[in-house]
Amino acid sequence: MWKHFKFDPTSANFSYRTDEKFNEFDTLLRCEWDRAVTQGLFTFQIDHHAKYRILDKGNLNYVIQLNPSRYEKRRTPYPFENVNTPFDKNKFNFNKIKNDEILFSLDNEQDKDKYLIIINNSPIRPYHVLLVPNRELEQPQILTIDCILFGLQFVVSSAHPYILVGFNSLCGYASMNHASLRVSTVD
Repeated sequence: MWKHFKFDPTSANFSYRTDEKFNEFDTLLRCEWDRAVTQGLFTFQIDHHAKYRILDKGNLNYVIQLNPSRYEKRRTPYPFENVNTPFDKNKFNFNKIKNDEILFSLDNEQDKDKYLIIINNSPIRPYHVLLVPNRELEQPQILTIDCILFGLQFVVSSAHPYILVGFNSLCGYASMNHASLRVSTVD
């Protein structure tokens, strides 16, 4: 069974400037990620020396990185034609993943396993994970208040100053129709 991390709103980190590089939450995330790497749960090994470039266009900074393994080996996205496509439990979804792919849950005392942190088996960067709220509800890939709150709880639990949370909708290269958020760090 996977581990649990109890979300504590009183210890939330709202600063992007910190002397603390990692806290207990970050250590758990990295240890569990490294366990998944050791167990061979990813579709490819991340190239830690992949070249990237930051394009500075006014107030916007774009990061460009070539990651051929992700393109070649990731699960082929379903050809969704509508962002409101209903959930189909017969297709691949997060209820069909291996338990080893669950890194841990971000719980409070009332909601065991409500918020799961799982590997992205085709990661863009090290520690690129998926946040899956209420997977047993079999929700379609639509951004909800619950997803947003989960993403915020994840971010403020970390001491890492450059953590990114994103949402990938259907028709925007989401590979499956199940509510989730993506998290990665920029070092």
